[in-house]
This record gives sequence, C-alpha cells and structure tokens, in this order.
Amino acid sequence: MKPIADTGLIVALLAADDPAHVWAADAFRRHSPFHTCDTVLAEACSFFSSPKPVLTLVARGDLILDFNLAEELPPVLALVTKYADRPMDLADACLVRMTELAACCKVWTVDRSDFAVYRRHGRQPVPCEFPMGT
Repeated sequence: MKPIADTGLIVALLAADDPAHVWAADAFRRHSPFHTCDTVLAEACSFFSSPKPVLTLVARGDLILDFNLAEELPPVLALVTKYADRPMDLADACLVRMTELAACCKVWTVDRSDFAVYRRHGRQPVPCEFPMGT
C-alpha cells in the first residue's frame, strides 16, 4: 500500500500542540515513508516560520516527492473543475490524482469534510485515514 501524506498530517507531526499530533506521530512511526507532492509541502511550510522542519522530513526520507504536476495537469484541472463548488484546492486535487495513479493507496489527512466527498476515477471514494474525532 502506498501511504500518501496530506498537509494536516505533516503539520500535526511537527506541531506538538496540534490536536492530531499523537495520531500523526504514530502514523509516521508505522507507515513512513509517505508519498506527497510539492504543493502539499508548500502548504505545510506556510504553517511554520521556517520551511526547515518540513524540508527535513524530505531530506530524512520520511516524505517522498513523486508527483509531477506538469505531467498531470489535465486530470488535476478536471478535478478542480469538478469540485469548484467546494472549492477544491490544488494540494487536494494533486492528492486525489495521486490516488488515481496508485491502485492500492491511502491518504492520511485531517480534512474529513472534503475527502469524504472527493472521488477518484469519478465514483470511487478516496481511501483515507483520519484522526479520531475529526
């Protein structure tokens, strides 16, 4: 199974006061390395005064960047268009597309409200792992 990290997982791991910190730390202990995309990294970096903690996860191999937005732009644009009423942000669109590219995968996210709605390949729920109580 390919574990995929959303922004909330990364932020929760790095912020000890985050309500989902214990969940995130356990997820990284049990399932890393996580796959993610540049957009998620940029979003996660925006939560901190320095990008260093997030980039350190990449440097250590806990996060793997293996999504090329330039190559996947048409399907990502189609997802953003489909979910324009939410609206779907770029990071979420990239993650949903990543799930379409991997048959056996799961997204670790704190964003239950959006990921419960998103579908991959048109109709399939996006497999997700959420912290308890979200």
